Amino acid sequence: MNKRHYLIVLLLCAMSVSVFAQRIGVREEVLADWNKSSGLDCLYDLSQKAATAAPKGYEAIYISHYGRHGSRYAYTPKAYTVLLNMLAEARIQDKLTPYGEDLLNRLQPFWDTVQYRVGDLSPLGWEQHQSIAETMVKSFPSVFGKGSVVDACASPAVRSVMSMSSCCAAISRLSPHASIYAHQSQMDVQATRPNSGYNPFRYTGPKDVFPYPETSERFFLRRFPQYREVLARLFKDPDSCLGDRNPYEVFFNLYMFVAGMNSLPAEQRIDVDGIFTPEEYAILWETDNYERAREYRPYRTPCSSIVDDMLAKADERLASGTRGADLRFGHDHVLMALLMIMDIDGFDYAPASADDLVYYFQSFRSPMAANIQYVFFAPRKNGKGDMLVKVLLNGEEVHLGNLAPVHGPYYRWADVRDYLKQRGKLYVNRPEEKGWSSIEIAPGLVYREFQGTDPVSGSAQHVFIADWDMSVPGLALKFNYYPTATVTSDVMKDRGAVVAMNAAYEPESVVLKVDGEVLSMMPNNKVMNTPAPNWKSEGSVCLDGDKVCISYDGKGLDLGGQRRFYSSSTASGIFTSAPMLIDNYQPVGESFAGYYSDKEIEKFNYEDQRRHQGVRHPRTAVALTADNHFLMVVVDGRRPGVSEGMSARELTRFLKSNFNPRYALNMDGGGSTTLCVEGLGDPNTHVVNYPTGNKRYDHAGERRLYSHFYLVRE
Repeated sequence: MNKRHYLIVLLLCAMSVSVFAQRIGVREEVLADWNKSSGLDCLYDLSQKAATAAPKGYEAIYISHYGRHGSRYAYTPKAYTVLLNMLAEARIQDKLTPYGEDLLNRLQPFWDTVQYRVGDLSPLGWEQHQSIAETMVKSFPSVFGKGSVVDACASPAVRSVMSMSSCCAAISRLSPHASIYAHQSQMDVQATRPNSGYNPFRYTGPKDVFPYPETSERFFLRRFPQYREVLARLFKDPDSCLGDRNPYEVFFNLYMFVAGMNSLPAEQRIDVDGIFTPEEYAILWETDNYERAREYRPYRTPCSSIVDDMLAKADERLASGTRGADLRFGHDHVLMALLMIMDIDGFDYAPASADDLVYYFQSFRSPMAANIQYVFFAPRKNGKGDMLVKVLLNGEEVHLGNLAPVHGPYYRWADVRDYLKQRGKLYVNRPEEKGWSSIEIAPGLVYREFQGTDPVSGSAQHVFIADWDMSVPGLALKFNYYPTATVTSDVMKDRGAVVAMNAAYEPESVVLKVDGEVLSMMPNNKVMNTPAPNWKSEGSVCLDGDKVCISYDGKGLDLGGQRRFYSSSTASGIFTSAPMLIDNYQPVGESFAGYYSDKEIEKFNYEDQRRHQGVRHPRTAVALTADNHFLMVVVDGRRPGVSEGMSARELTRFLKSNFNPRYALNMDGGGSTTLCVEGLGDPNTHVVNYPTGNKRYDHAGERRLYSHFYLVRE
């Protein structure tokens, strides 16, 4: 499905909601179930859930997960002390009812046992994550076998870290051959609790306007005017007992006190059944549910970083073929924000009336230990067939908005990936989208351009990219070599190309192999006529039939080893270059030039790799993404205030931040940097960037070169 189709789907979602999204009888459901009436303090249902078998020939290979911490003591002492203080004050004034006296007598020793446990994971919370992990392993054993890798991270809250520990301990016990790594640091905040005030990477987005004008307090007073009847069970004078306290805030904490009691160990619980009737408790759930919707809707923006993390890590896993799971542990507000971002079972829908919100948004769907699991399924034998995924919420199969599955609850991963990307655009002003423009040149070929202040380098940049989707037929990548140096635009004209770009460094420093003929095997041990050792063949771009690859072939090899390696290659086309920027998602280019001050860099020869790649210049690069895109990238430079150029470190980070390619390789840059695109740029040459050869910074400053890439129609 293309992006236009997904935008249409999202518009339809805004106008209508599929029938499965509405829980029409939710009020009756809550009234009949005290646990569901407890909302966010609802206990996790550990019973076995119905599971639709995977399509024939498919098996589970990977799980991407976000989980809430397990059952805990109240996260704020006010859940206990608001009522405790009201009862204590009323006793002094002889205004307690017999039930109020009895409750105070039980509440005082209760507080003594819990006051230093506020926010802690309870034993039940530990057991919940043990059980969830056991279900995960037993349901999808093919995910956790020998060679599998489980990566787990948590928010800094101790209850989240302990929940992670419980889950990982259970997986380790049941899957002793799995490699498990659990961690917590500030670098994990974007994947665990990105709405936190201490998150330095927090996303920004469009201003959120809650669709209902009624405040949570007004909603409470309208839906629960009988709150004095509850107070009358505890106090002889239900009005004076409040003092200067706000009734809404009192009942917010009183509801939390009652709801959280079942999370505690049996020996610590006190009987609170007499405070509310089931009817009152159900209405209080609805008022609390309204407040949660109001509070959590703005979290859709920062919590979109978790969706990005899930997409990026899934791409990495699927590309590497490594089985296992990525587990994230955090909080209810984050999980509920994810339910809205993903529009699971219509969770993001806002009906016209605030009173109808409960049919779509229910806080009890984020119980203690709640979790979302994306379970990936791949064909078993020959690997042919679409990657499939199904989504589980608390173990139950759920739907993603109005996205169409292909088999029961199973979706094509490609469809889900595009759907989640489009959903994220609703809530986030992505830094990488500011200053970007794009235009389709041909089927499968998009020209992209960035102009503005790049948040990665923090400087003015002008970047030009030809983005070729290799899965779309109609185009082919070719390598070009002329024994006489030629400008890029002439190569484009001679070859009838759609796109042409400069490629490798000077022939004496690199390997050049075109159409099976070796034209250079990096004969020079030094770079040109300098004392700098030849460093320019660390990686390569190869053509082998229709296959295009970028690889870190020269890693750890001296020049002799590199020559032997490339001489033995059977690829029909090879252009070597350096530095390797990204290798299997690892940003290796960040460290290539070392970490030297400007004064130290000036002491190095111009062709020394530390200076050549450590300062800002125009840059050329190629990259391959997990979804089979080949990127031809040029960055203008030497234009203060317009385009400063990038160092190898900045170019690595720019590509990682904006495209997250699996592989990327720096090519010859500086005055060589040139990109030509059919129908764009200069009307005669189609040069789109501003080469620096004539120092006029127009399209006419091309340098004559020996090697080029070009895309041609087949």
